[in-house]
Amino acid sequence: MFGGIGYEQAVYGSFPFWSRGYAMLTASAGCPPSWRDAMKRACERFGERPAGVDRFRSVFALPADRSTWMVVRVDSLGCDDQGRPGALAFHALFVSPWSYRRAGAWPHAFDPAFRSDWTAADQDSPLPRGRFRPAAIGGPREDGPVDARVGPIVDALSRNRRVIVQSREPADALMRSAWRRLPGRVRRRARAASWAFGNANGFDFVALPRLGGLTFDGAELVLAAETSSSAP
Repeated sequence: MFGGIGYEQAVYGSFPFWSRGYAMLTASAGCPPSWRDAMKRACERFGERPAGVDRFRSVFALPADRSTWMVVRVDSLGCDDQGRPGALAFHALFVSPWSYRRAGAWPHAFDPAFRSDWTAADQDSPLPRGRFRPAAIGGPREDGPVDARVGPIVDALSRNRRVIVQSREPADALMRSAWRRLPGRVRRRARAASWAFGNANGFDFVALPRLGGLTFDGAELVLAAETSSSAP
């Protein structure tokens, strides 16, 4: 991975240091309006935070357009400028499909490039174009037994079925374990979120705190928080 992977970046969210609600905080100079608009739509479709959800961090990845992937980390900041809980910050990295492939088409490979320390000073200056060396696909070697849900997840995604996992927290470990075993062709096309509050973004793999309100067509594999179940 000589030279690393280059990316453009943007930040969207609700922050305690302003009174603008959810809006774009800043972006790199090479991040065009179309990418920012795609990011904003994806963030708005992340879903409404359910009551009882504590602070968290998750990641999702999907195409921004036909020539660009965006990998987004979601950080729970606590309260917004009005003191209301549930404020979120979204840090998006934009890369070409080739660069996404070089990173293993694995959203967590981008973890070394994410930030969460946003301040009011970031409003006044664009972000730089970044470069990083991605983490190894799947992360450190797994020790101990493999989650029983991994096999059904890999099988479903390989057969173009969506996978929805009910989880009380971001399913990062489960997603890492599944991605380690997925064929490259599947990883390269899969929209994925280690946690979200809805699936308006059409993720192929997504973990949700609650399944209420979702409509299923029978093509999904739906897994419970602790043990697997069959699709509805």
